[in-house]
Amino acid sequence: MAELSNAVTLAAQGGGEHDGAAADAGAPRYEPEWVQTLFTLPDLLRVLDLTPTLPTTAARCVPSGHGGVLGAQQLGQQVVLAERLAPGKRVDTLHTLFIRGGRADLPLEIDVERLAGGRSVESFALSLHQDGDQLSRAQVMLSGDAPDLHRFDSPATDIGRPADAEPRRRALLPWEVAVMPRRAPRQLDLWTRIADAPDDPTFWRALIAHTVETLAIGDGMLSGGIPLPPREQLQAAVLTETVTYLDDLDVRDWHLYRVHTPQAGRGRILGRGELYGADGGLRAVFETVNLVRPTRIRPRPGQPAQGQAGQGQAGQGQAGQ
Repeated sequence: MAELSNAVTLAAQGGGEHDGAAADAGAPRYEPEWVQTLFTLPDLLRVLDLTPTLPTTAARCVPSGHGGVLGAQQLGQQVVLAERLAPGKRVDTLHTLFIRGGRADLPLEIDVERLAGGRSVESFALSLHQDGDQLSRAQVMLSGDAPDLHRFDSPATDIGRPADAEPRRRALLPWEVAVMPRRAPRQLDLWTRIADAPDDPTFWRALIAHTVETLAIGDGMLSGGIPLPPREQLQAAVLTETVTYLDDLDVRDWHLYRVHTPQAGRGRILGRGELYGADGGLRAVFETVNLVRPTRIRPRPGQPAQGQAGQGQAGQGQAGQ
């Protein structure tokens, strides 16, 4: 199997590190503690600010603690590139499959394939790659403004207020974050506000795509009782992400991400969620499929594979062959 994208190797007893500049004793709690945040909002905005060229667009990366290309960053870049390729339209739905991790210290190239186009709808396939290796592939559907034939909503009445939430520093989200007390097992209610975001709805949608990729996998591990025993490691990776934008929004205002992790098994964690405005109106929905498994250790030459019987019994009891 190919090495997975945005893989994070979690040292169970290492404790994790993050931006030391913000790590004073009076700062809000940082979580998940094993994921480093090595960039600021201006850093992220610079790599999201793509200039489309066809058939291939050049891109850069923010640094990451594991050295790979962040999947969250890739989602944001896909939103910006798609909307700049189709002026006057905005992303309705983004679906991305992550394939390889890549290297954050190398440039990216994004191949563009136009799947469909017209006055009201546009669709692209975007393939991100480095040195011939494909890192991810996205399908993006965009549309122009359309009048309401019908309009109704079911506002959430139980989201609370940002003032009721506890301020936190959230990994990979270098802006205001506050977390509500848990109302249900495996449910995260997280408020965010990006007061310094530019006055550009394309960037707002890109920052939402970036945010949702980071939430379900960490919360699924924090609230799902996944143990991190000493001397063992886990590999965690986002496999697929889907984001659908439903209504207008402005990330400079408070929004609540409600994240559910209803199922874990077979090395996967499923995450689903909704994005609400402070008025309780539904703004977007998203779904994430994540991988969590023990790190696979490759044997040195002449040594048996992990799980293999003794050296004199090569090929017997060897897992995964």
